[in-house]
Amino acid sequence: MLDRRPVPRRRRWLDRYGWYEVRAEGAWTTTRQAEAWNLATNRRRTRQEGVLAGLNTMSQELEIVDAFTAYGTDTSGINVVVIGDIGRGKSSWIKTVCVLRQLLAGRQVVVLDRKPQSGSGEYTPIAHALDAASIRFRIGGSDACLNLLDPAISRGGDHDDGLEGVVPAGQEALVLAVLTDAMGRTLDEKEKAAVGAALAVVTTESRHQGRDPVIRDLAMRLLQPATGDSAVFGTRWSARALEWGIEPGLALLRLADRDLRGLVDAPTSPAVRDALDTHPLVHFDVSALPTDGPALRVVMTAANTWLANRLAARSSRYQQTILVVEEGWHVAGGSTGEVFRANLKLSRGLGLSTVSAFHHPADQPADSPARALMAEASIVVLFGQSRADDAVETVRLYRLPAGTEETLMRLGRGQCLVKIGSRDPFLLTHIRSPWEITLTDTDAAITGETHTPPPSTGPREGADDE
Repeated sequence: MLDRRPVPRRRRWLDRYGWYEVRAEGAWTTTRQAEAWNLATNRRRTRQEGVLAGLNTMSQELEIVDAFTAYGTDTSGINVVVIGDIGRGKSSWIKTVCVLRQLLAGRQVVVLDRKPQSGSGEYTPIAHALDAASIRFRIGGSDACLNLLDPAISRGGDHDDGLEGVVPAGQEALVLAVLTDAMGRTLDEKEKAAVGAALAVVTTESRHQGRDPVIRDLAMRLLQPATGDSAVFGTRWSARALEWGIEPGLALLRLADRDLRGLVDAPTSPAVRDALDTHPLVHFDVSALPTDGPALRVVMTAANTWLANRLAARSSRYQQTILVVEEGWHVAGGSTGEVFRANLKLSRGLGLSTVSAFHHPADQPADSPARALMAEASIVVLFGQSRADDAVETVRLYRLPAGTEETLMRLGRGQCLVKIGSRDPFLLTHIRSPWEITLTDTDAAITGETHTPPPSTGPREGADDE
C-alpha cells in the first residue's frame, strides 16, 4: 500500500490572484445590459413619453397609458373607455391618470361631472384644490347656461380658422337632434326644412341686432313666421310652408319653458364662454340634473358640441384636450347620442380624446348606441367585474384571449387589464401619490369623513398602492 501525499492547503490570498487555476477576467456592465441574461423577464417597453398609470403586475415595471403618445404606433385613435363594477377603482383611475396627470403634461381637461357627492359633483374637490371654477347646471336658470344656439357653435360646423375636413355638428344638427328626442319621432323633410329656414333667419336678425339668438326666438319664428320666411321654398310652396314648423315650434317652446329652462335657452354664461381660456381644468357640474327627461342628455351633448366647435375653431393651434364623461350611457342614446358619437369620430382632427366609463356591458343590447361607443375606443381599461355575463361580454366585445373572463372576475381593487390598440393586454396595478389619494376619495358620504387636501401646488413624488 502506497502512502499518498496530503493535498496541499489552498491559500486564500493566492486563490484571489488566480494562482491555482486560470481565471477569466470579468467585464464591466450595466443593469440594462445584464437583464438580457434573465430570459424570463418580459421585454421592456421602449417608450419614455406619456403619462404613467401604474405598475405592470407581472414584471413590476412602470407602465405608460397615454392616448396621445400611443397614437400612430400602437393605436389609430385617441378615445378611451373604462369598464368595471362600482368600487373597483375606476373613478380613481380616471381622476388620476386622465385628469390630474394630464394637467401636468400640459393638456386641457374638460369634465362632465354627473355623479353627485355631498351636494355637488364628485370632481368639485379637485377643481377647488386646483383653483378652477365649478360651472354648475341646474334647471330653473339660477346657475350656468350653455346656449343651444351659441355663436361658437356654427350653423354648419365649418370654421374660418379650422382645418379642412374637420366639421363637428353645428347648430342645425344639434337642434334637430334635440327636437327628435323631445318629440319622440323623426322629423319629416318639411319640418326639417322649416327649422333650417327659421334658424337662418333668426341667426341673421340676431347678428344685426348685436345679440345671441336663443331657442325661444326660433320657437316663436316657427309658430309666427313672417311672410317672407317661406320665400326660399318657391311660389308654389311658400304659402303651405308657413305651417310646416308648428309642431317643432311647440316642442321648442315647451323645452324652453319647462324641460330645459335655464339650461340651454339663454345666452351662454360668461363662466362657460371663457372656460377654455381661464384654466386648464374645465369642470361642468351636471350632477343636479334629473336622469329622467331630456335635460341631462341635452346639456351633455350641447357641451360636447360646443367644445368640438371651439376646438375646431382653434384646431390650427393643436391643443391636446381630454373630455371625461364617467356616465357614458347618458350621452349614448337617442338622436343627441348620434350627435355625440359623430363628434367622437373627429377626435384626431380636433386633438380631443374622450374618456367614457361604463358599468355593465351585458346590460346593453347588441345594437345599442352605448355598445357602439364602447367598441370604438382605441384604449380599453378593464377593472374587476363580479358578474359572469359582464366578463363574458367584455371578452367577446374586445376579442380578448380565452380564459380572460376568470381574470376579470378575480381582479382586486385598483387592478385592471389594459388593452392599448395592437398591443397585447397586460395587467396593471394603479398607484397614486398621497396627494392624489386625498383628492380622489369618494367615500366621504359613507364614512362621514371629509379629507382636506394637504397644501400643495401639485402632486408630490412617490406613490401608494390603491
